[in-house]
Order: sequence, then structure tokens, then C-alpha cells
Amino acid sequence: MSDAPEIPLETTPSRRRFLDLLLGATLFGWVASIAYPVLRYLKPLPQTGPSGPAHLTREEVAKLEEKKFVVVPVSGQRVMVFQTSDQLYAVSAKCTHEGCTVSFLPAQSILWCPCHDGRFDVSGRVLSGPPPRPLTNYVAKRQPDGAIVVSEERA
Repeated sequence: MSDAPEIPLETTPSRRRFLDLLLGATLFGWVASIAYPVLRYLKPLPQTGPSGPAHLTREEVAKLEEKKFVVVPVSGQRVMVFQTSDQLYAVSAKCTHEGCTVSFLPAQSILWCPCHDGRFDVSGRVLSGPPPRPLTNYVAKRQPDGAIVVSEERA
């Protein structure tokens, strides 16, 4: 046996234990910073926002007149309101393939998803590209005073 006196474990310097705890906390923080965004992506936050019909503001109506389309929120969803020479339409602005925002091309009278070149007709039906389903339709009505109301009622 050794002649060195035994030092009880409780009184040993805790520098190593402190470094172990610090390393563990750092590792936990790193894992949490990676895991949290992944979990939020897999289970997104619920959509919030007013439900019921949406009334376009004057600025949105002016943009619709100028650019022939505008994207507005309706019951927590992004909806594209656009007009052709004869009618007013409203469809989901979210492509059914990857969820990109579609654009209206007035010269061709089609809706176009720039992510993967998906094309839809004015009623939201798929013309070409990878989208698996048509866009969801909404009802857009022009009021007698010129205001535009978009509702969730499916057309």
C-alpha cells in the first residue's frame, strides 16, 4: 500500500467537474439549436388571423388595377386576387407542389409558379409542370361602391 494519505472525493478540486458540466451545457445548447428549427418545420405553428371575408384596402385595389393581381390574407391563407379583361378571380397563392407563391401573367392569362415552372389556368387547374393538384378557389366579388370582398366560400 501507498503511504500517501487518501483524500476524500468530496474535497477534491472540482475543476474537472466544472469543465464537464460546461461541456455538457454547450453540447445541449448546440443540439437544441439544431433540433428546435427542425421540429418547428415538421409541426408548424397554427395559422392565425381574422376569419371570414377579407375586404381589400384602397391600396390593394389600386395595386390590382395597376398590376392586374394582388396577394392578400384571407382567413390566415395567402390568396391571389386577379382580373382578366372580363372577370375577377381569387385562388390560393400557394403552389400545390412545393408551396411557392404563384404569379399572374396577364399577357398569357395563366398563373405561374417560378420555383419549378408550374402553370395553372385562371380557374386554378394545372396546365403543366409538377403541381399535383389545382389551386384552391375563393370567391371575389366587386361591391357596388367599387370595393372588393374575398371570401373562403369555395367557388
